[in-house]
Amino acid sequence: MSGMYENVVPRNQRQPHSKRGWLVGIVVVAVVVLVACIYPVARTLLHQYQYKQYLAALSSQTTQVYTKNNLRAEVDGVSLRITPDNAFTIYNTMVALGAGSVAGQAPEEAPVATLYYADQAVMQLWDVSTDGTSRVYVSFDGPDRDFSYIIGEKGMEYLMKPLSPDQNPAW
Repeated sequence: MSGMYENVVPRNQRQPHSKRGWLVGIVVVAVVVLVACIYPVARTLLHQYQYKQYLAALSSQTTQVYTKNNLRAEVDGVSLRITPDNAFTIYNTMVALGAGSVAGQAPEEAPVATLYYADQAVMQLWDVSTDGTSRVYVSFDGPDRDFSYIIGEKGMEYLMKPLSPDQNPAW
């Protein structure tokens, strides 16, 4: 038992514990909080940027079908030639309703309406219900990129007037 107490260091002579573990923990927590705060903002900004690109592509396609009168729509199993004025009404409606919200997967069922912009782009519209409210899921497959979103303000009936057989001749 000799020498046992000789190895004990008095409290005031001990080396302080390393605070490196606490520092690493604080840095990790700070990074997680920072990412959690930045991600929603970055996602929203990306959605807005993609929405502007979508509108540019939709504008270009609308201008082309306006001059050639070749916007075809499949609505309730009927093939229609959408008039140039109704083509611009659809475009103006999409612009007026805004970017809506980020969409998930496209609905499983068949779309309510499919619009064929000549041979270059296809826009599909679904009537979806979120939070008990009727909304429109939009999917646009353009020549350069694809975009999908959910219109948050109006339901499908708002978009059906320029797509009705009463206002457009058969294809």
